[in-house]
Amino acid sequence: MVNRLEAKLHAMCIHQIGNAAEDEGVKLSNTIIEPESEDLESLMMQYFFDNFKDPEFFHFTFTSDEIELNPVYNFASNIFDDPSTILEQSVKIARHLYEKSSHPNIKSGDLLTAYITDVLIDDEMVNAVAIFKSESKDAFLKLNHEDGNYSIDFENGVNIEKLDKACLIFETEREKGLKLCIVDKSNRNKEALYWREEFLKVKSREDNYHATTQYISLTKAYVKERLKHEDNTTKIDEAEIMHRSKEYLKNVETFDRSEFEDQVFKSEPLKASFQDFSDDFEAERQVKLKDNFEISSYAVQKKTKSFRSVIKLDKNFHVYVHGDRNKIERIEDTDGTKYYKLYFESET
Repeated sequence: MVNRLEAKLHAMCIHQIGNAAEDEGVKLSNTIIEPESEDLESLMMQYFFDNFKDPEFFHFTFTSDEIELNPVYNFASNIFDDPSTILEQSVKIARHLYEKSSHPNIKSGDLLTAYITDVLIDDEMVNAVAIFKSESKDAFLKLNHEDGNYSIDFENGVNIEKLDKACLIFETEREKGLKLCIVDKSNRNKEALYWREEFLKVKSREDNYHATTQYISLTKAYVKERLKHEDNTTKIDEAEIMHRSKEYLKNVETFDRSEFEDQVFKSEPLKASFQDFSDDFEAERQVKLKDNFEISSYAVQKKTKSFRSVIKLDKNFHVYVHGDRNKIERIEDTDGTKYYKLYFESET
């Protein structure tokens, strides 16, 4: 949880970042901006924090885990050590981002770096560095009133309720790579991964959120990639396992792997199949799954939206399975006709 009620915005620097592939260059500012009014500071704090109320946290990383070689980690650390260097460090951040903006589809934009004090994060009061890149502009109507007459004009500007790319870096856990959270609204395209993977170079923080999402990803991958190839399993079995896993994560506070496998997979053959797939999952993704941890309710809420216990029948029907396996039956006639029989007590 990130709380900004006591936070104070001290300084900001803004530079323009072009596309390196198009040789657009950077336009560097030589001034530090300080909020001129409480209203402006309040709007800026809303812009900085409102998309990070319950974020996923990361650490900076680098090849062979040599964190001190990560450029953004160093630039942020220098600001924490001496906030008066924010302009110098923001210039280095801008040039580093420009070097990583080499894909032709990367948009130019304005890069804002800010120094903020007294942010409450997970019951710890810390300072923060914000790095935000704004790539899109919205049109805003201006209604002008003078001598009883109105006129309408417009301006293009940044919508404080929308983020393109953003990073909040907190002055804590420095020995692990600092604690940070990110937003990347355009990460659907491969080239957009440059913000997270090339510019920032981060990895997920190994906390309860991360542990919970790992098991969500594991279960989804197992159902999609392995379960359908197991003997005597049907679409009903797939839907039921998805439903049981979601219910377990929603209703249990402390994850226990043995308990999870017993409640979700039931039979010994399926549990053995899941365990085998889990070993492959860990090896291929180079991760280590925990056997016990406190389940993150935020991770469950955010990541299980795609846990749909649904059977898709041609293009005509979707059957959602939310409970008793014995109330749905799959039948195939001797002539090859396939159908499902559903049992219910009442209609709603």
